Amino acid sequence: MDFGPNFRIESGSWIAMDNPRLTMPVSRITALRDIPSLITDHPTWIRHTDQWIITWPTLNLSLSEQRLRTLMIRWILIQMSLRRTKPGFGSQPFTKGEGIPMASSWLSVLQSPPAPFAVCGGMAVNYYARPRQTDDLDIVVLVEDATRWETFFHNQGWSRKGALSIGGWTYTNGEAEIDVLMAEENWSERAIREAQNNLYDNLPIMPLVWLVWMKLNAGRTGDQADVSHMLGTLSDDEFQEIVTILNPWLSPEDREDLESLHALGRWEQGENS
Repeated sequence: MDFGPNFRIESGSWIAMDNPRLTMPVSRITALRDIPSLITDHPTWIRHTDQWIITWPTLNLSLSEQRLRTLMIRWILIQMSLRRTKPGFGSQPFTKGEGIPMASSWLSVLQSPPAPFAVCGGMAVNYYARPRQTDDLDIVVLVEDATRWETFFHNQGWSRKGALSIGGWTYTNGEAEIDVLMAEENWSERAIREAQNNLYDNLPIMPLVWLVWMKLNAGRTGDQADVSHMLGTLSDDEFQEIVTILNPWLSPEDREDLESLHALGRWEQGENS
């Protein structure tokens, strides 16, 4: 079946085909700012494997629909938060690593892993921001270690429950679950390696900078809120350290969103700067 694009451009705005109320200015893509609408409003749409790629040949610019969806979600959430967030909403004192529940089944199975890994997801967020309820454990491993992890869980009596939409598998022993994300980005090995020196209950927690980057790039609303909550605990100088490390990977849109999410998080914590 031939599926059409999930977005269209109309009157200078991106519009989601399945929900016309979800819109974003075309100029949100900074490379399209100050470009005549005759060019920006008429890209070339190319079907590539499982998604559409939007291209502007004369500008030597292309954008996947997955990337566009992530940018749109971030833009909508940031704009809504700027309108509605009230200062001091989450300003209770917080100590890093405070009150994180770690199930014994997770701890026991991961004490002798077959390859390096890092805890990510809600448990890792709870290490850097005020804890919230989460009932599963997410870990990230290198994609080249996938077979080793599959064998490891099988030998431990854990079985696959299903595939993750973001790449990876859920494993269960009938009582607990562990989501295993597969990473193959050029920064992943460094992130997992650095996590080995950031232990909580003897489990390696993804360092803040890489957890922020993972969640910023995830196309889900809750991930963007997590980024704001984590960045809100940082001073301006600490935030700039994050930006400096991520600089090789940051697009202009990423940088703008990080700055906005940091400002929103600080405001929520009752900070004015």
